[in-house]
Amino acid sequence: MHLLRRPDHSAEPVDTGSLPASWHRSPHLKEFVLVSGAYLLYLLIRQIIAADIQLVAFIHAESVVDLEQDLGLFWEPTLQQWAINTSDWLVVFFNWSYILSFYPIIVTASVILYIKSRHHYLYYRNVVLFSFLFALIAFTIFPLAPPRMLTKNFVDTMAIFGPSIYSAAEGAGFYNAFAAMPSLHFGWSVLFGTIFFRSGYRALRIFAFIYPSMMLFTIVVTGNHYFLDAVAGGVVIALSFGTVGVIGAISRRKMDPDLLISTRRSISAFGEMCRRGPIHGVLTRGSRPQQRVPGQRHYDRDYKPSVYNSTVL
Repeated sequence: MHLLRRPDHSAEPVDTGSLPASWHRSPHLKEFVLVSGAYLLYLLIRQIIAADIQLVAFIHAESVVDLEQDLGLFWEPTLQQWAINTSDWLVVFFNWSYILSFYPIIVTASVILYIKSRHHYLYYRNVVLFSFLFALIAFTIFPLAPPRMLTKNFVDTMAIFGPSIYSAAEGAGFYNAFAAMPSLHFGWSVLFGTIFFRSGYRALRIFAFIYPSMMLFTIVVTGNHYFLDAVAGGVVIALSFGTVGVIGAISRRKMDPDLLISTRRSISAFGEMCRRGPIHGVLTRGSRPQQRVPGQRHYDRDYKPSVYNSTVL
């Protein structure tokens, strides 16, 4: 009799179109493709907008130096010279810190957050994606040569002391040298410092202040960014947080079932009130109140052209 039973198709794979089934079964794969694809697109667009902007980038660099001098913030040459005069090893330490304190920490923290709290991960991931967008807008509007290219006041510490990953010609195709402002090195260190501080762990809360402070010294000593680049990086992260917050608030208001129910009830109650006529003690234009209010005639005569509502307390 079992041969006459209807075959069970529940275990058969569902047609998902042209995409492989593993794509639909693995949210981790989709997340990896989304983040890595967004970053590669960011690098590609940043490279495209770098064409023929060298002259403008150096003009902007002189403008930034002049502005910092006017503000009394042009401390980068002094700080860099202090590190060079102190020890070659100190300069090498900052050079390696520029590389190792960025991607390794960011990727490791992102993976841990993805595993432990998917909700928080998605929130901060959206902040990072918007920081890409705002940074690209800034790069397009204000291309800027980094301090290490202004040999009059600065030194390219990586080219002299090593490692020369950012100064070598073979690595120049992977980044836009004239995208100094804003500094996402500093901006993302502030972002992940916020994540560390909100983690609740005492050690991470302490590291939350050390990390962006260390990054600020690193980007300046290596001659990769000005202090104003760091300020711009912080502004980009603040704008990204604000944008994600606003979009989230709008989305919650649209999707909140309690809000939709209360709104529908309010509309229904208002319609019922209009059908029943004026309520006792409430004045509406064009109606005769059941309760006489002193001075009503004078009020109606003076303000008859206007639309008003008055509730008797």
